[in-house]
Amino acid sequence: MDIEIIRPKQFQDKIRDYHLYVDGHKFTKIKPNSSQVISVPSHTKYIQAKIDWCSSPKYYLDNSPSKKLIVKNRITGGFLKALILPLYYITIGKRRYLQIKNCK
Repeated sequence: MDIEIIRPKQFQDKIRDYHLYVDGHKFTKIKPNSSQVISVPSHTKYIQAKIDWCSSPKYYLDNSPSKKLIVKNRITGGFLKALILPLYYITIGKRRYLQIKNCK
């Protein structure tokens, strides 16, 4: 099964790669501001993105209507959010720092 993974340009993590895991096994790297097509086995249940000790929730492929996904961090907004949100996401929210969602 082919899936297109898009990682948009974001200030946070702009020089670091995300690692994509398929069913718990490291699969590939996702470079900043890039798009790539990956081939995963047809029996794949979920994918997950990780960076250091932070990650995304598991994204189950059987619920996905699209084969085009966006992987990005959740830190968006103004200056104040850019100061406060990183503290939350590197501690309590470390399993929700990244997000995987359908591309519209």
